[in-house]
Amino acid sequence: MNLALFDFDGTITTREMFPDFMHYAVPPTRLAIGKVVLSPLVAGYKLGVVNGSIVRASVVNFGFRGIPEERIEQSGKDFSDNILPGVIRPEALEKIHWHKAQGDTVVV
Repeated sequence: MNLALFDFDGTITTREMFPDFMHYAVPPTRLAIGKVVLSPLVAGYKLGVVNGSIVRASVVNFGFRGIPEERIEQSGKDFSDNILPGVIRPEALEKIHWHKAQGDTVVV
């Protein structure tokens, strides 16, 4: 058995999906407020002085704070069903299926 490792954004998908998911799952009012509140962090990231992991963690923390876990999980399932099929690279999906057919462990 082999291990097959795949990066999600830009490898399996045609683009980075984090912003799309946040727009899909976070309530619009909170999204608008978050853009203002978190703009200094985003500017710092664009200037190269703030790590992207810090920005992502802050965005997730702000966007999902106080939202029930079940609602976030359902948003993820809905996003997976409704949005992801349109951005999955067919050749990447084919390669994943090939690895699974070989009995390989696939990790994304």
